[in-house]
Amino acid sequence: MNSQYLSIFFLLVLLPMLTHSEGPVPSISLEHLDPTLPPAALAGQIPKCSVLVLQQEFTDTTGSPPASANYTHPRECPFPWTRVILELSVSASDLQRDRIAAVWIDGSEILRTTTPLPMAPGAFWTVRKDVSRYSAILRRLGDPSYTAARGRGIISMMLENSDSPTHLPGVYSANVSLHFYRGSTTTTAAAAAAHPNTRSLYHEPADIILPISNPTGYLGSNGFWFRIDNETHIQPAPFALPMNAYRAVLEIFVSYHGDDQFWYTNPLRNSYLHRSPGANLSTPRANGGFRQLYANIDGQFAGGHIPFPVIYPRSINPFFWSPVAAIGAFDMPSYDLDLTPFLGLLLDGRTHEIGLGVRDAQAYWLVSANLHVWVDLWSDAVRAGLVHYYVPPLKVNRNAEWRNLDGQSEINAEGLWQFTGWVSSSRGNITTAVRQKIKFKSQIEVQNRGAVTQVEVNNKERMMVEMSRGHQTLGRAQMLVEAPLQVQTTSVSAAGGSVFRKARLFHQLLESVVLSEGQAMTTSTLTDRQDAEGSALMRGEEPVWGSGSTRSSYKYRDDNTCYLRALNTAGGVIMIDTTSPSCAAEA
Repeated sequence: MNSQYLSIFFLLVLLPMLTHSEGPVPSISLEHLDPTLPPAALAGQIPKCSVLVLQQEFTDTTGSPPASANYTHPRECPFPWTRVILELSVSASDLQRDRIAAVWIDGSEILRTTTPLPMAPGAFWTVRKDVSRYSAILRRLGDPSYTAARGRGIISMMLENSDSPTHLPGVYSANVSLHFYRGSTTTTAAAAAAHPNTRSLYHEPADIILPISNPTGYLGSNGFWFRIDNETHIQPAPFALPMNAYRAVLEIFVSYHGDDQFWYTNPLRNSYLHRSPGANLSTPRANGGFRQLYANIDGQFAGGHIPFPVIYPRSINPFFWSPVAAIGAFDMPSYDLDLTPFLGLLLDGRTHEIGLGVRDAQAYWLVSANLHVWVDLWSDAVRAGLVHYYVPPLKVNRNAEWRNLDGQSEINAEGLWQFTGWVSSSRGNITTAVRQKIKFKSQIEVQNRGAVTQVEVNNKERMMVEMSRGHQTLGRAQMLVEAPLQVQTTSVSAAGGSVFRKARLFHQLLESVVLSEGQAMTTSTLTDRQDAEGSALMRGEEPVWGSGSTRSSYKYRDDNTCYLRALNTAGGVIMIDTTSPSCAAEA
């Protein structure tokens, strides 16, 4: 046997045996954890009522439509509620791959999530999300006049799984519950929905939520998701606004798969730079690590975001993510676009079209959206107009130098767009201005005949939404988001076609929000960071053996509260898990 293989055999087999003989080994955690601010911020309060809305075992569900259940709102828990919490509890009977899942109410997506990578029978986890933002849907389902005309609402969940003889045997068992709270909330409660994107920009939930999703969702193999296969593929969805709408915000959910599952680590190859316009890529994953999620209204660009790179449980080193979840993995981010300036184009009683796309996309992305609409209850119709539309071309510079497997590539992108429009309603004539600026950089270097890879990505976004009446500023929301990512991997071929890979990771989400209304101003900051290192023996996409240590630190702070959590894991064992409601713990 080759001496290199013997060395790896000693590391992978004999060393763990020697370590085990020295003393008892801590038990591996079967519970997978998300080290973020929990939404159950109603300290000491018991839900007014809790409803189990869906219970399902996902066995061999690949290509099947979502699991669905009728929902009847309990009479003992009528609106209004202070807060509504969605709870998704899942367990895995055995080893299984990680999967993407989602929950919808009447076709409106309220949660997108990834399962962990269960490495032992009995793995389990719980996802809790503040869904008060979707109160319009829940309130509608509790309205007797609505249910009498349409019937009960439908809760749906999609989780494609396979337990066929050629796949792993694990079955996912899922329970979906809704918890309704009443009573006062703390500042932390309002901020709990701020991770991983800020929803505290909206003090009051919308009056109407329109699903921008696949209309064949109850029957189709893609559920309510639209599938995007390339950069020119735009998924259209028709919609019509009520004539008395005075505000509109589009919320987009997205996840990436197939050739774009690791888009943020894709090197930019010479074959992409030198291809003819419109030509297909001869090599997948060759167009670099830049993507932009965007929306069009009737074919006109209406805003976009660079997706936050959520790292899936099988990515980089699967042992980093057991038992801790990557940033945003359990509650994947959604992305808001304020469409209020465009109401002047939409309040004509006609059907319009929202198109969803991903710039530079490869197969494939799954997208859906919700259109949150606020209506003027004192008017049958309002007037509106678009007065400023500024969308210069996105500046993207691409450079690549490759010789065989080794080389480097760099992508720099900058963009700025501004939209301004007025709406005249019973609230007065209010002008809404939206300004967004993005700055993105991706650097990838490959050395040692493809064995060593270094990835460095950073995305910065600034967004401002300002409302004014005449020369008076009524309110302003300013948000700054920065998302740096660094990955280093070293790979060595092992016996039987396996690959031994060492990896290091640094990943962070920085978010700052300043809200002003009149003379009042509030500030909140969020820092979510993970550092990981370890090694793994991989056979194809499946982990054979490995180890990993991950340090997670989470800090949320606003004018009144501070929440800190540190969670360190090593070898599947929780080493440190501390939580503090006070920033004094930093001292």
